[in-house]
Parts: sequence; C-alpha cells; structure tokens
Amino acid sequence: MITDLTAQPIRFTSDLPAWQRLLETLGGHLVYERPGWLVYAVGSGRVALHAASEQQPAGVCALALSTTTPVPEAVAAAAAAGVPITLGHPDHGEAGMVEAPDGTSFTLDSPTPVEREGGVSDRRLAALPIWYGPDTAMITGVLEGIGARPRTVADDGIWTDLRCEGGGLVAAHRDESPAVELAFEWDGDVEEALALLTEAGIEAVLIDETYSRTVQIADPDCRKEIWVNERMTDLYGYTRT
Repeated sequence: MITDLTAQPIRFTSDLPAWQRLLETLGGHLVYERPGWLVYAVGSGRVALHAASEQQPAGVCALALSTTTPVPEAVAAAAAAGVPITLGHPDHGEAGMVEAPDGTSFTLDSPTPVEREGGVSDRRLAALPIWYGPDTAMITGVLEGIGARPRTVADDGIWTDLRCEGGGLVAAHRDESPAVELAFEWDGDVEEALALLTEAGIEAVLIDETYSRTVQIADPDCRKEIWVNERMTDLYGYTRT
C-alpha cells in the first residue's frame, strides 16, 4: 500500500517566467531546475513547469504523482489494487505508467530531489489537479488504488477531491470529455491570495459562488483562467470523509 503519495502535476507553458512569478507570489519555492523544467514546492504538494512543445502545447496539464516507496514496489501494490499500471522507463527514468480506461495516462515516479535551499513562504496553497471524465467512479477508483484518500464528496457524484498523504490534492470531476486541468486550493480567506496577486501585478478576480469562493487568475498562456478555490467550509450537498 502506498502511504506517502504526493501530487506533482505538470503544466506545459510558453511563459515559464510568468508561471514562476505566479507560484512564488503565492508562496511556492523552486526546488529543482533544469533547462525547460522547473519543480516548485507549494504549501501542500508540488507543481512542475515544462517548456511547451509541438507534442505538448502551452496550456496542457499532465497529472503526475510521486512516492518514496521504491517504484517497482509501488507499481506492484497499485496493480494489486486494480490500477491499470505497468513498470516503464520513460525518458526521465523508471516510473509507473498508468493507462486509465478513459484514455488518460499519467506517471507514478520517485520524488524530484530538492537541490535549492529555502522553503515555502506561505503554506496555504495546495496543488489541486482536476481529472475530468464521464465516469468519476472509475477516476476515484484509480486514484484510491494508488493511495489517494477521499476527502470531500458531492452528494450527486459530480465531484470528489482526494488528499495525498505526502502533499497535495487531486480531484475527480464529471464531464463528457476526459481532460486534466491544474487548479489550486487556498486554506484560508481567499481574498488574501487575491491581495498577494494584485500587489504583484498579476491579473485576478474574486468569484463568489454559492458553495465557495474562488480567485480566477489570468492564464499566462492565454487559456482558461486558473482557479484557486477557497477551502470549502459550507458542506451543504457534500460529505467530508
């Protein structure tokens, strides 16, 4: 059983400096850097930034998870739990390769090493990649089989978010078409996140929904806004496990 899973979604971008400024404004700390490849620790979880390419255009987000459990052992444990995973050797080294029934693929890796001193300056931000698809039961089954644990479940089954014990969250959201999107959660008053962004000159607005409040940030790659959800306190229509 994998008990130290960490969310580390990968965002492909044509504007690495803008994404760095966004993450650092919200407390993120750069822990690893190679040409075209940056990994940030945030308050909970990690976020990787990758230079866009023809194969992975700007705006694409890939789900990725890591564990300190040796990769072959982690793959064996996940496979025993029913996860469609195999041991592979992509260009970055040994990894578990997940091929979900809806066509979504992602990796389970060893943690990226920390090569830069210092730490996260604000612990309220959590990485929250969202996996969209028509079958949320399948999505949550895969994520639980890898080691994520349900936290907040919508009564209508549209949404489930799961915590990763090593850091970060991952969510399942019902939608007609499978996709992965990078979002975040803010553990506190999200207006304070808005103030940090505004002071840094980053375009963002506050949206007050019936179930929670969200800061929507202008995407450096001119795609859909980046959502920073205030941690939900009104659980009407939801169950906290």
